[in-house]
Amino acid sequence: KAGAAYVPLDPHYPAERLSYMIEDSGITLLLTQQHLIDSLSARDGVQMLSLESLQLDGVSDANLPALATPDNLAYVIYTSGPTGTP
Repeated sequence: KAGAAYVPLDPHYPAERLSYMIEDSGITLLLTQQHLIDSLSARDGVQMLSLESLQLDGVSDANLPALATPDNLAYVIYTSGPTGTP
């Protein structure tokens, strides 16, 4: 319903691996915790938001219509294969 896919990023991964995952996946919005923002390097065009700073007062809690189709991504998981590249 959000119109986006979830890409989990483990803050314990090396910085270069996280940067690769952010770049390769095409993330445009990164939701994280405030204390992790400085440790994440994101390319230009990636909006970083702290979950703690979100102001949701006044936002409707109405159930959104389901516009998803089977072709829409739900999530992207990076794993290390034999090359060691996620």
